[in-house]
Amino acid sequence: MYRTIVLMCLTGALAWAQDPVKVAGGQYRLIAENEDVRLLAVELAPGAKTVMHSHPDVMAVMLQPGVTKWTMPDGKTVQSAPDTKRGTVIAMDAQTHISENLGKTPLRAVLIEFKKPAPTAAAARKASSAPSCKVIAKSPHATAQLCGGAAGSMVAKHTHSAGVVYVALTDLTAEITDSNGKTQESDGGYSAECLTENIFTQGDLWEELRANVKEAVGAFYFDRPVPERVRLHLVRDEMLALR
Repeated sequence: MYRTIVLMCLTGALAWAQDPVKVAGGQYRLIAENEDVRLLAVELAPGAKTVMHSHPDVMAVMLQPGVTKWTMPDGKTVQSAPDTKRGTVIAMDAQTHISENLGKTPLRAVLIEFKKPAPTAAAARKASSAPSCKVIAKSPHATAQLCGGAAGSMVAKHTHSAGVVYVALTDLTAEITDSNGKTQESDGGYSAECLTENIFTQGDLWEELRANVKEAVGAFYFDRPVPERVRLHLVRDEMLALR
């Protein structure tokens, strides 16, 4: 089986109004964030449109593409290419718009929002690459590369000079070995999702998850009283062979 991922190599915190997670929480969900980027999962049903919302500079990785129409505050519209495919990466400048799915199937994507201004050309760090990767999109913030390999394959040792975001386009388990020989599986760690509100976060370690939950809940209730406590219920997902 051939495994494919999109690799974002960052080259560089902004506050933005009309946060889509706040004003369109049923369609935008926070996956994870750090000081450099915020990752959002977006899903629009066929014919659905969002309310007006804002993004900083962004790269969108299409998981289930469709035809999207963006309506700006002045009424002008822009439409995505009709031949967009899974794995297509679209770089967009900061803007405020309404998003509408003109297609007949759900539209799903991962948005990488850049929280800091783009570096100058002179200050930008060159993105590293590997023979199994090819550049598919660029912006002042990042270079998007499409990487693939057969099951059991290995990518030669290489260096990332800036932060990296991985977006898997197929189900896979990948091991990343650093220069000290420490190995980490890409599908490890913990995730937490609220059953009654649009709150989702992740952490490689349990203590990290606890801290991220506090931060995510605080951010969600930024304009309302924050609950005094939350309950974390640990669920283990395991497949048992019966024969």
